[in-house]
Amino acid sequence: MKKIQGLWFLTLLGGFITCLALSWLLQAKQDYSYGFWYDWYDIGAHIERFGPQNRYIAGLESLDKAGHVQLFDAISVAVHQHGQGLADIRFDRAEQSVALLRQAEITHLQDVANLIDVLYRTSLVIALATLLLLAGLLWQRTAPRWKQQLFWLLGVLAVTAAGVLVIGPKAVFYQLHVWIFPDNHQWFFYYQESLMSTLMKAPVLFGGIALAIIAGGMLFFTLFVLLLQRMIRAR
Repeated sequence: MKKIQGLWFLTLLGGFITCLALSWLLQAKQDYSYGFWYDWYDIGAHIERFGPQNRYIAGLESLDKAGHVQLFDAISVAVHQHGQGLADIRFDRAEQSVALLRQAEITHLQDVANLIDVLYRTSLVIALATLLLLAGLLWQRTAPRWKQQLFWLLGVLAVTAAGVLVIGPKAVFYQLHVWIFPDNHQWFFYYQESLMSTLMKAPVLFGGIALAIIAGGMLFFTLFVLLLQRMIRAR
């Protein structure tokens, strides 16, 4: 019985991760709702402040919200297409077409694109493994002990959330960059040297995007659990 409940825990955990991945993919299709976060975080004022301070490329502040949204959307599309087109992202400044990204930024975004490819493939593997586990458990006519499973799942989530809060979300975000990206590739950019960072008000924007993905994942997981309960009762 303990083994069966352990398998159910792995299945539900895999289901939760799959639901997070589904939420992420839907957010990506909407270019992470940048237009909404643009207003929420007052990114326009941020660009007006730091755009003129850029040491390499001037003029980002001359664009309106629609222009900024278009540039972010172009970056989002490129990193979800294996990095294709990053060097071609441009904006108009005083009747002159200017490249948005410098080589260091393109290299970093290519690293991000490579990471997205890995996460996508990993998500597919987890989703497939979860479906196989679920099919096997249902075929054996077993059922999860919901109170026990809820306790375990909430425990894992609570420990994870507590760890992030104790260490600090920004510190965790930066440490993940240290672990994931190549040592000789720049990933931290001051606003004065990167229109990419200025456009994204990094890392502030990523906090909102992460919360949106988590909220969507929890909603999908709730629907998944309700459907699973209905399937078990209907047997």
